Amino acid sequence: MTARRMAVVLIGVLMLSAVTAAQNRGKSKAQGKVVDEQGQPLGDVIVAAVMDGMDKPFQQTKTNNKGEWKVENLAAGKWKVFFGGKEGLEEKSVDVAVGENATVPVPDVKLGKPVDHDAVISAEIKKAADLMQAQKAAEARKVYEDLLAKYPQAQAPFRAQVHGAVAQTYAAENQPGPAADQLKKAVEIDPSNADLQVAYGELLMQAGKRAEGEKVLLAMDLTKVKDPFPYMNIVISQINDQKSDEALALIGKLMTQFPTDMTLYYYRGRANLAAKKLPEAKADLEKFVAGAPATARELPDAKKILEQMKDIK
Repeated sequence: MTARRMAVVLIGVLMLSAVTAAQNRGKSKAQGKVVDEQGQPLGDVIVAAVMDGMDKPFQQTKTNNKGEWKVENLAAGKWKVFFGGKEGLEEKSVDVAVGENATVPVPDVKLGKPVDHDAVISAEIKKAADLMQAQKAAEARKVYEDLLAKYPQAQAPFRAQVHGAVAQTYAAENQPGPAADQLKKAVEIDPSNADLQVAYGELLMQAGKRAEGEKVLLAMDLTKVKDPFPYMNIVISQINDQKSDEALALIGKLMTQFPTDMTLYYYRGRANLAAKKLPEAKADLEKFVAGAPATARELPDAKKILEQMKDIK
């Protein structure tokens, strides 16, 4: 049961359903004691008994000043008993198996201060990031995997991001296959995360699964993509496969999304060159050379091609 549902169970004290009570009435009882971290009794803790498969509590009560509690008239079966409602203390639940006409003693339930899970998670993520910085990918991966194991019911975006982080640890070890597997899990958990989808498509291609990687990337909504670079390998493959029309169509879409990215003019020039559209190719390459930074890795190749095309008008 989630914390939210637990809170709902523990809110309306004594607001029990008569129908629910009738359905779960029996002749057994469960009893025990609630204590703090030092073993001292805790009074006024709400105790709610819910039978397996039911949403409403059959019975709610409170601990006395000795921390003692008792729920009676329980039917035989599996029960979950919730404890909480005490300001500054955590909430807990225990599973109780009830037999016919039985008195079930429950071991002492200890309630401590609530754990700040956000703080714990943040500290663990920082620890993993520091390990990655120190090039200890395997150790960082263990931290992330422990988080996934400890918080299996965490919200989907968080779990997806952690799987993405595990993928990064594999990528740092030059293991694109396992990295892609982790990203597959991530996008299955949170298909709305465009960054993870792009990374998944890229890694599939790096792992030698070109067709699968291209399928993932080409199926995406380009308006959610932040960088055209992952698509350049697709464009190059299309040009090499003599699919210049497809390459030009894809570059056109990318230019709509990234109108200031000068590198796209280089690749459109290459695609136009492959399509034997020489004037268009020359115009694109000239625009790229004029606007690209001096450090652009495509710049020498663009200048070389333009030198070979200098007589084309």
